[in-house]
Amino acid sequence: MLNLTTDLGDVDLVFSPAGPLIGYEQWNENAVFAQLEPGLIIAVASIDDVIESKTKANRPKDLRTLPYLESLRDELRRQSEE
Repeated sequence: MLNLTTDLGDVDLVFSPAGPLIGYEQWNENAVFAQLEPGLIIAVASIDDVIESKTKANRPKDLRTLPYLESLRDELRRQSEE
């Protein structure tokens, strides 16, 4: 894992996330793509995959984030249904 501090907050880059998904291809199947600026598009793990990985990791810091992530997932689903 690589822990980075940015102007927008901390970012953890995880190279071997916990859970059933193995390798970039599997994580990329459900990824969400975001354009950060013209010509710069990144793949971000889906909220469901992040929740599953944090649950499987079972670390206190990951478990503390689960209620927030689950709430965010529920809100995103509600918005997509509208």
